[in-house]
Amino acid sequence: MSAINSVGKCFFCNAEFKKAGITRHLNTHLVKESKGRNNGTSFHIRIEDDPRSGGLFFLNLWVDGDSLMSDIDDFLRKIWLECCGHLSAFINPKEKKRYSMFDIDEMQSDAEEIMDSATKGMLIKGMKLTHEYDFGSTTTLLLTVSEQFPVAVPGGIILLSRNEPLEIMCEVCKSASATTICTTCYDPNTFCKKCAKQHAKTCEDFADYSAMPVVNSPRMGICGYDGGTIDKKRDGIFVKK
Repeated sequence: MSAINSVGKCFFCNAEFKKAGITRHLNTHLVKESKGRNNGTSFHIRIEDDPRSGGLFFLNLWVDGDSLMSDIDDFLRKIWLECCGHLSAFINPKEKKRYSMFDIDEMQSDAEEIMDSATKGMLIKGMKLTHEYDFGSTTTLLLTVSEQFPVAVPGGIILLSRNEPLEIMCEVCKSASATTICTTCYDPNTFCKKCAKQHAKTCEDFADYSAMPVVNSPRMGICGYDGGTIDKKRDGIFVKK
């Protein structure tokens, strides 16, 4: 999917930008939202999938300083990650520890301490950290604190932008949007509804467990993930305009 164009809409004005551009654009809106107000602390955070996995998925969040790190974790689970209740953790790359199988209690203790902390005690402008979900089939996300503002966020966390569904096409007919991935086959492994029915006749695993839906998430095709519960409008397949 590396050649696919990834864009997102600003939820303030509905203008469309690429990942880097939309972060700068959103800051201009947040400056206006914060003008003349001084009632708290908040952070504009860009979240994206690991570039080694494609770097095509991204979110922009506005997070209140009194929100806990676990609130961000919960949001990420609901919009991008949750499949089977796996463990997760935030990791500061500068302080990253490598745990062995014998250190699981220490790892969980460190992760819980961070999760229970308010964002205003953990985050600063320019900070980068990693979020890992599922320590078996791990989905790694990169978080960048783009800006800090002296204003509270109603409700704790606001979704500012999200990449639009990626242009993933059926690799068989090459004309229809892909709806299904086969996790055991390669070249082809993305299929529209019609071609998926044909693939099922030759792939013994397809009907049992290897057919998974195309969704707008870096967790797509992994474990039992079949979509999120937040912003379901953008959680579907690519639709030609």
